[in-house]
Amino acid sequence: MTADALPYTAINSAEALSEYAAQVADKPTLFVDTEFLRERTYWPELCLVQVSDGEQAAVIDPLAFDAAAGLRTLLGNPKQVKVFHAAGQDLDVLHRHLGIVPAPLFDTQLAASLLGYGEQIGYGALVERTQDVALGKAFTRLDWSKRPLPDGAMDYAVADVVYLAPAYAHLQQELAKLGRSDWLTDDFAALADPARFESIADDGWRKLKGIKRLRPNQQQAAARLAIWRERKALDRNLPRKWVAKDDVLLDMARRKPTSLEQLKDIRGLDGKAIGRDGQAMLDALHDKTTHIEALDKKDERILPAHAEPTVDVLMGVLRHLCNQAQISPNAVASKTDVAKLLAGERDIDLAKSWRKKLAGGVLIELAEGRQTASVANDGALELTQR
Repeated sequence: MTADALPYTAINSAEALSEYAAQVADKPTLFVDTEFLRERTYWPELCLVQVSDGEQAAVIDPLAFDAAAGLRTLLGNPKQVKVFHAAGQDLDVLHRHLGIVPAPLFDTQLAASLLGYGEQIGYGALVERTQDVALGKAFTRLDWSKRPLPDGAMDYAVADVVYLAPAYAHLQQELAKLGRSDWLTDDFAALADPARFESIADDGWRKLKGIKRLRPNQQQAAARLAIWRERKALDRNLPRKWVAKDDVLLDMARRKPTSLEQLKDIRGLDGKAIGRDGQAMLDALHDKTTHIEALDKKDERILPAHAEPTVDVLMGVLRHLCNQAQISPNAVASKTDVAKLLAGERDIDLAKSWRKKLAGGVLIELAEGRQTASVANDGALELTQR
């Protein structure tokens, strides 16, 4: 069935936000979503915050008033679980605007991955699966910074928290039945770590696509340009590609122009950009005092080549265990994680918490010879304790 029109309170003042925060302060759970825009800026622009305590829904417009203090009060309650779906970007924009990460939190997308819903199920698919409700998609690409918003946009936005409440209840019930209610405690704590959202300009080279295809001296030049670009994007609050596109930086690193005149031969650099940033780009390009040591390190194999078939065997066991538990293997571990485990590393997620309980412990025992894997007559995989 299709979604119905939903009741909500539109909050356009500090007083109304304070009143709502007081009303829901004692509720155990708050359901949260945001609408934001980042196409024209380095930092995401917060445009709406939708919240519900499971009964009273509200849509807060931070473009209508200074909502920061009220939102910190509303979302900073340490006794109240904040429920998001695919929380990463919401937490990023809230941390940027409020200086806090709402915690404790619960991410329904992560929880769904433990129940066989797929690794990254979308919100609409989750609602349809748990409630047989089809949400509209008319405002998926809306510019949420424009006012007034078109008819129906607020209903679309509030649906992101109204239907989140019963979805959360459904997931909680399923997790409890399977004894997995506490499996994601560490994952949620890591998700709420403010350090995840700190921007480090000197790591800007890591965002430069194609840098690994350059020769070593060219990589260093491209990295210096990328760091310069990241700092400028931060200073100007512009998308990094608006300062300079990746292919421009890569071409400069290959050709190494030494003058503003030579910059005119770089495709994608117009006269305005050269006039504004040309000399600064040349300075960064030829600044030999900056050296990125991480680029000097060649990708090293975790294990020798002859161990690759063993990793494949363990990956097959991982898939077998995940199929039994109805969990996506990608939600548990990657092939790199399995290789690290085989190499003896134990300070990794696969060797801890629920991942160890589900699969990591078995893989460790196989790697250490304490279990064996064999094929039954029907082709099924059998694990035997030694």
